[in-house]
Parts: sequence; structure tokens; C-alpha cells
Amino acid sequence: MADDSALHVLVVDDDDDTRANLRDILELDAHQVDTAGSIAEAQQRQCWTQYAAILLDRRLPDGTAEEFLPRLKQLAPGAAIIIVTGFADLESTIAALRQGAADYILKPINPDALRASLARIAERRRLAQAKERSEAAFRILVEAAPCLIVIARPDRGILYFSPFAEQLTGYRAAEVAGLDYHRVLIPDEKMRQAAHQEFDFILAGRGTHGFEVAVACKDGTRRWVIWNAQRLADYEGGPAVLAVGQDITGVKEAQERALQSERLAGIGQMVAGLAHESGNALARSQACLEMLALEVEDRPEALSLIGKVQKAQDHLRQLYEEVRGYAAPLKLERECCDVGAVWRRAWDSLTVQRQGRDVVLVEGTAGVDRHAEVDLFRLEQVFRNILENALAACQDPVRLEVKCADTLLKGQPALRVSVRDNGPGLNAEQRQKIFEPFYTTKTKGTGLGMAIVKRIMDAHGGRLAVGSATGAGAEIVLTLPRKSP
Repeated sequence: MADDSALHVLVVDDDDDTRANLRDILELDAHQVDTAGSIAEAQQRQCWTQYAAILLDRRLPDGTAEEFLPRLKQLAPGAAIIIVTGFADLESTIAALRQGAADYILKPINPDALRASLARIAERRRLAQAKERSEAAFRILVEAAPCLIVIARPDRGILYFSPFAEQLTGYRAAEVAGLDYHRVLIPDEKMRQAAHQEFDFILAGRGTHGFEVAVACKDGTRRWVIWNAQRLADYEGGPAVLAVGQDITGVKEAQERALQSERLAGIGQMVAGLAHESGNALARSQACLEMLALEVEDRPEALSLIGKVQKAQDHLRQLYEEVRGYAAPLKLERECCDVGAVWRRAWDSLTVQRQGRDVVLVEGTAGVDRHAEVDLFRLEQVFRNILENALAACQDPVRLEVKCADTLLKGQPALRVSVRDNGPGLNAEQRQKIFEPFYTTKTKGTGLGMAIVKRIMDAHGGRLAVGSATGAGAEIVLTLPRKSP
């Protein structure tokens, strides 16, 4: 017998000659053998986990095999139990087999029959160990893979949720186990229906490749994932679907930024040309209005109308400049700085807007490192827009609160800064459209301020969002990476 088939065997028999004969046969085949003459003696053993096979006499002085089997399976769950019996005990032996015995041999013992039985046990043990090694290797590969791996039942209930899937989505495997993974991860109804169809095709034996879908994370953010999936014929007793997803959010965002930059470059060129061509016309118009004002100095109503036209022209000139500024490429000059010092500079720049008002700025930053690599000028522009909007939205007394906290952004250290006011807050439409170009609730202004803020935050690789709707006032949340992306 080959060495890799050698087993550690326990022989439990009350007959001294039988024990000796079995030891000789087994040791001749290179097995390691221990013996016991009774159930009580056998239970004194300390190395139960090492036994691969146990030869158990059907009748012992202190009990029978059927009585001892349940306890024996607890002591040595990895051991195969062979009942040694006579013809008269076959009925009871069959009962023992139903209780978990692996085989039986008849007395007097035939060495070849014993060897055949042990060979089957050794082969089953080898296959089980090979399966365990294969499954362990699979688990290591799956857990190390930087992609989402989900295994689901035909009803889409989650059977397996990989560590990377936990990390990316924020859901723990235990909290999503058994849930419909489409309902958990795909919030968009149209995308979910398309995913249902793909899932049914996979179960029918057709794999899927390159299926893109937006996945919802626990914190409310969404990630774009491209899925490849295959049907598993047998997983935990039935068919299942193995879906492997690659996070392509960064790629899609880069594509969108490139497209947006291309569009903005076109708008910038157009607006620059328009501003240049219209500048002379506006200047001539302004000169004419000034001359006209001299002609009607004694007519207040006419002077008032001229003033309104001049204001309209100033607003048009401002609009050209703001659109050009919005469309112009952003080139950041980053340096490590105290973000708190930046918002204080922005606050100081609003002295005129605060003059004569009951306004207080409260900072909640104790114990938080406020340093990040940012463009000082651009970030000051961000805070000035946010603070100016808050001042405009609130009635006195005004309370503005700035808080900082450590957080993560795309798995990297980041700084979270929230600015909350005590104004009327934002309605559903405002929360949805606040960062869109030309959207404003003010009677004056172009509605480009917060759109520019978003562009600056995107250029920093950061995130801009409306905070929780709970409580009074509006909250704007900035998330800045500590280091340059």
C-alpha cells in the first residue's frame, strides 16, 4: 500500500487475539494502529481528531456499536467507522450503518476485504482533502480579488458576498445573506428589470459578459459596475449564478469629465468670441446712454429708465464673464494647507455682506486634522459661494456652523467639511437641482455659483453633496481627499 494511503486506525474489540491479528494486518500495510478492549477504554483516548478509521466490534462488554455510535461520531467526526460483526448481527449492523457507520466486515475477518474497505476510506479521505484544498484556494483567490463576487440562488437570494463587495458597497455579507441581490444593489427599476432578464438567461445556460449597471452603496452613493456571470450547476445542493463585477466608476467619471471638458471648451470659445464681439457694442451703447443722460438731466423719469438699461447691460456683461469663467479649464495649483484658514479667509471677504447684520460663525473642528492638498484660491471661491448663499437665505439672527470630520473617499483618507445654516432649508426641487448651471432661487444672479463650486470640487477629486434633510436649515457637505489623486 502506498504511503499516502496509510491511515491512523483505532481498533475497539474485546478479543485479545482479534486485536493482535488486526494490528498485524494493518501495520503490515503501514497503517498506524491503536487498540482498546472496551467502550470505556476507548473513550480515554485523547487523539480522536487524528483517527481516519475506527474498527468497532458489534458487541462489547460495556455496550453495543449502535449505542456507542452517536458518541463516537461526536468524538471523531472525521473518522470512518467500520463495524466488525458476525452473520447473526447483520440486522443490527444495518441499523448501525443507518446511524452513520461507513462499512462492515464479517468475522472471521478476511484481510483482503479489510484492505479493500480501508482503501475506499483512504480514497474518500484523499478526495475530501483535495476538495478542501481546492475550496481553500478558491476562497483565497476570491477574497483577494479586487472585484465584486456574488453567488445567488435561482430566486436571486444571496449565498455568497465577497469581502471586496462588502468594502465597495458598505453592506456586510451577514446583512444581505438570502436577500434578492438585484433589489439590494440596483435601485433603478429599468436597470433592475434588465438585470432580471440577464439573470434568467444565465440560469438557462447562457453566460453574460459586459453587462453595465449602477450599483447602490449603503451610504447612498452609486458605483458603475460591469458584470460577467455564469451558471453553476451545483452550489450547496442546487444551481446558482456566479456574478463577477468590476468597478468602472473611475473610468466612466473620467470619460464624463473628458466629454464635459470638451463641451465646456466649446462653450468657452463661443462665449469668449461672443463677449469680444459684443464688448464693443456694449461700450458704444454705454457711451450713447451717458450722452443721452446729459440730454435729459431735467427729466427724472427718463434718467430712471436710462439707469435701468445701464443695469441690464452690466448684468449682461457679468453673465458673459461668469459663463466664460464657468467654461474655462480649471488648472489647480495644490499645496498642503489648513482648510479652516481657507474658509476664514472666505468669511472675511464677506464683511460687506455681513455689515449691520446679526451673524455668527461657529466652528466644530476640535481634534480633527484640517490639512489637505488643495488649490487655495479655488477652495476659497468654494467657501465664499456657500457662505454667501447661506447669508442670503437666512434672516437674522443668522447662525452658520462649520464642522470637520475624518472620513474615507474611494477607500482613501479624506476630510469631510459640512456647512449648515439656520435658514428655511431646501425643498425637494432645490436639493435635486442646486448644482445645475443657471438654476437659482435668487432674484439676482446667474445661477452659476454652485455649478462652479461643483466643478472645483470635481477637479479636486472630491465630492459635493446636500446634507441630511433632518433638522432646520440647509447643509452642504464637501469631501476633500487628503492627498492629490
